[in-house]
Amino acid sequence: MKKCLFVLFLVLLYSCSEKGKIVDQMIDIPEAKWSYDQIPELPFTIDNKGIYYDFFLKLRMQKSYPYENLYLLARVKGPDGKFVVQRINFTLTDEMGKPLGRSSGSSVDYELPMFKNRKFPSVGEYTISIEQNMRDSLINGIESIGLKIKQGDPIF
Repeated sequence: MKKCLFVLFLVLLYSCSEKGKIVDQMIDIPEAKWSYDQIPELPFTIDNKGIYYDFFLKLRMQKSYPYENLYLLARVKGPDGKFVVQRINFTLTDEMGKPLGRSSGSSVDYELPMFKNRKFPSVGEYTISIEQNMRDSLINGIESIGLKIKQGDPIF
């Protein structure tokens, strides 16, 4: 009976994991002060060019973060060494200034759509660099930044 319960627990635990997730990584920003020249790089592997991929920006920031949004430059470097660069604006608060993320203590966590249905021309090792692109060269309140990538639908 105990063995059966243990197997059932393992099956439930496995089924709770997010399907198709290939990356889920966070990088801490020292002292929650993100300078424009601190550019986190996150490697990932594409092993199937026949499907789309969905990218999500993960953020943990202090409630005292002074802006309503966050501008980033995302640079994706492919196995061939070529870059694709895109500037992205993330809205972090509603019209009343309330954070749109999940609050916990003095922090707010976000998981924001970054790229939807992104396809890749080849399999191999890729790297995404995430550069803060705000007007101020140093922004306060960003505790950590990261990336989640999930497999999407097949390409027909």
